Amino acid sequence: MQKDKTLLKCWEHFDCIKTECPAHGSNDYCCWLMERSLCHTELEENWIDKFDACIDCEVFNKNLGDDNRNKTLKMLSDHFKNYQKEIKLKQDDLLSSKVMLEESNNRIKILIEELEIKNKKLEYQRDNLEEKVLERTKDLQHMHTKLMQSSKMAVIGRFSAGIAHEINNPLGAIISFTRMLIEEPDAKKDEQKYLEFISKGLFRIEKIVRQILDYSAFHEADIQSVNVNQIIQESLSFVHHQLKEKEIELVLKLEESIPMIELNPDQIRQVFLNLLKNSVHFLQENGKLTITTKLKNSNLFLSFRDNGIGIKESVADKVFDPFFTTKDVGEGTGLGLFICYNIINLYNGNIEIISNENKGTEVIISLPVTGE
Repeated sequence: MQKDKTLLKCWEHFDCIKTECPAHGSNDYCCWLMERSLCHTELEENWIDKFDACIDCEVFNKNLGDDNRNKTLKMLSDHFKNYQKEIKLKQDDLLSSKVMLEESNNRIKILIEELEIKNKKLEYQRDNLEEKVLERTKDLQHMHTKLMQSSKMAVIGRFSAGIAHEINNPLGAIISFTRMLIEEPDAKKDEQKYLEFISKGLFRIEKIVRQILDYSAFHEADIQSVNVNQIIQESLSFVHHQLKEKEIELVLKLEESIPMIELNPDQIRQVFLNLLKNSVHFLQENGKLTITTKLKNSNLFLSFRDNGIGIKESVADKVFDPFFTTKDVGEGTGLGLFICYNIINLYNGNIEIISNENKGTEVIISLPVTGE
């Protein structure tokens, strides 16, 4: 078939110098059907995409004869089929995505329902747990109350037994010596000695009873804002004579800036007096007593440290027991440190004793400071 001489070659017609264009130098008159041909200023993928550029092109309109029209329509048909396939694939993908989305929504719905059920169970368990915690707390409080009551009864029992024992001993001696004076005619010569024994026994009973009564009365006394340093100074005046008599060196390290503290002054004075009397009793002549007060972490710390004979390790854990004493018979009731312990404990404080035999003893008291 002879080619029509009137057909145009785009690269010749437009004097194109774009040698990279697949239509440049080609004898194919259908440049618009070539992939990636450069149509004027645009690089296009295929004819469908560059149709707008070709529809107004002189070469396209000149060369679009029957043969080229068929070729063009064939390409249009192929592209249309490809687009149909792509659309079908996208529709299938979309349908598949829709199905997956519905399945996901159903799963999410099921999960939400399960979560709601579990939340309801958790709420029920939480409410039930709160009830059980309240019941358990009440049980524990009841048990604690019973335990505290039992503990108090045990202390009272030991305390009562100690009182009975401590009073019974001198009382037995008093009764015995009194009978001798009454029943034995020859007892007149030992009358003075017996009366001295009776006097000592009565004095010991009176001392025990007085300490117990004083301690009991303290619980009913009023609470006041007190300066602990001042109470220490007042307490020292009661043992001034003994300190001077034994030539004991007194060192005071009282922090002036300590705050006032809510206490019963008579109670805390009784504590200080008991500690001071113990130190003076166990200190040798020319001994040393150091008293310190300081505020640390919202607690008031007091220290009574001496270089006396100390406490034996074997009895150190008994010093706060009622009626326990390391003093000689008749010199102590064994109630001093017991009373100190209970008074300090009454104010949620702490008292401890650090002692080394033949080196000395330190009593450390800590009391919480409120309302700073």
